[in-house]
Amino acid sequence: MDKEKNYYRNIETERLLLRKITDEDAESLYRNVYNDFEYYKYYYQVPFKTFEDYKPLVEKYKEMYERGNHFRWCIVLKETNEIIGHIILHTKNLLDNNCKIGYIIGKNYTNKGYAKEAVTAIINFGLNEVKFHRIEAEIVAENINSIKVIESVGMHFESIKEESYRIENTYYNQNIYAIINKNK
Repeated sequence: MDKEKNYYRNIETERLLLRKITDEDAESLYRNVYNDFEYYKYYYQVPFKTFEDYKPLVEKYKEMYERGNHFRWCIVLKETNEIIGHIILHTKNLLDNNCKIGYIIGKNYTNKGYAKEAVTAIINFGLNEVKFHRIEAEIVAENINSIKVIESVGMHFESIKEESYRIENTYYNQNIYAIINKNK
């Protein structure tokens, strides 16, 4: 990854527009994704009881953009312009040229192939445009649907991080998946 280059851009797929999250998106993200903790708990461990609880997270996203090691897109249905989730690539270690992917699709939009479509586009962006060497996903072992998505886009299982994800007072294992850039 060239630190001097601004890679951020909108990405389009057949049915989706992936674009930067703005303040105006907060309400839709809360309504469509973050209003049911039991559903999103494997993605984000903090329960939001109200929209006001959730709003500071969007501010945090904007700060992360400014640091330049964080790509986060809204997942928008082109047909209806509805925000149905979001997806992220973020780096913690540019020296190794690796990043992590994370994503969430709202409960009412699952099992329609949207996650696979978005993940495929972002992996292609990360490997072919940004030229990351490795993209990794950490998925709570109980999150079977997310594991199916990651495996369907060609990421391979590497290991288990035991009891590395905490929700309230329960610890969960995370499965580590990765894909390596073979096109360098």
